[in-house]
Amino acid sequence: MFFNKKPPVDTADLNSPSTVIGKGVYLEAIRMTGNESIRIDGTYKGSIDIEGSLVLGDSGSIIGDVSANYFLVAGEVNGNIKCATQLHFASTAKVVGDIQTSSLVVDEGSQVSGCYLVGANKLSHEAIENREEILRIQQA
Repeated sequence: MFFNKKPPVDTADLNSPSTVIGKGVYLEAIRMTGNESIRIDGTYKGSIDIEGSLVLGDSGSIIGDVSANYFLVAGEVNGNIKCATQLHFASTAKVVGDIQTSSLVVDEGSQVSGCYLVGANKLSHEAIENREEILRIQQA
């Protein structure tokens, strides 16, 4: 489960995404939703909630929370990540945020800062809010 290199999705889906945000493009939105595959090589600011696969290229960045079926991260993410099947951090990944996924692959060289929850157990919203309250009290 932890070091499974095989993506749980069809690789053709990753190589020919339905939507591409190209390198040099800046897109800001409140929320992006859908059920197809998406590739981001530019910058996206806002939340992403898709049922398909998401690929963040090494020149790409996301500022906001991400929820996807499968997520391959080669760029930068500043936000929390939830993946239903597998989350893969490539060697060029830089992530700041909490992680929740069924399966996690971390390549050597990736930089990730945040809390991890890997496996079948899910964090409840109450647990997250309690943890955030504890952190606020500790920082005060």
